[in-house]
Amino acid sequence: MLVASLDTATLTLSCALVDLFASGPPKVRCERSERAPAQVPGGSPAGHGARLPAALNDLLVAEGLDLPAVEGYAVGLGPGSFTGLRIGLATWKGLAYANRRPVAGASSLAAMALAAAPAAPEGAVLVPLLDAKKGEVYAGFYRAEGGGVRAVEPEAALAPAALLDRLAPHAAEALAFGEGFAAFEAALAGKVRRLATAVEAPPAAAVAALAAAGLLGAAYDAQALFALEPHYVRKSEAEVKFPNGLGPGAKAT
Repeated sequence: MLVASLDTATLTLSCALVDLFASGPPKVRCERSERAPAQVPGGSPAGHGARLPAALNDLLVAEGLDLPAVEGYAVGLGPGSFTGLRIGLATWKGLAYANRRPVAGASSLAAMALAAAPAAPEGAVLVPLLDAKKGEVYAGFYRAEGGGVRAVEPEAALAPAALLDRLAPHAAEALAFGEGFAAFEAALAGKVRRLATAVEAPPAAAVAALAAAGLLGAAYDAQALFALEPHYVRKSEAEVKFPNGLGPGAKAT
């Protein structure tokens, strides 16, 4: 099954074409990652919205394929940038809807853990970290076992001190990594071991591997497509400021 996979949880857009099999590991046909600039000189469009769905088309052209060849779509659900997640999910859901293909999501942090697992000892607790801003990291907690990963704690947005408290029961086996570690290295260095890995952001190929169970043998399902939502972990700024959904001057009817 040929799957187009995507993650836009961070400023790094990761896109891949992956063959999934009922038995045997996934095979990556081609993939690409590119960092979105915060701003583009001259006012040109920036961010993931300016590169989608063109990033997928580039991969298809490289493989000599057309869009109908894609048999399913896998997408990272976060946590991460609220805007990035919405852009990625909306694009992939639109393509799946238009082409009547199944779509499935997976945790972006779990994808980081799966990609980094080969660099860790069996049984280690992998702690992928992304910068959540506001003095927090998005953290996942996954045990590496049998070539895969298994969640041992729920994902959360945590301040560094709270993260260290959460890791206390796993201190001897915890290995942290990712963009979030770099962002808070001063607070974390020497207090939690850092995994030697090149994985800094969620890779689309790992998203596809995690989504395989929901895609292999699946048919197009409009209800499942519409129900698929990002996993934000924490409330948006608007939800915090306006818990009742009403802004300044607005009146309930």
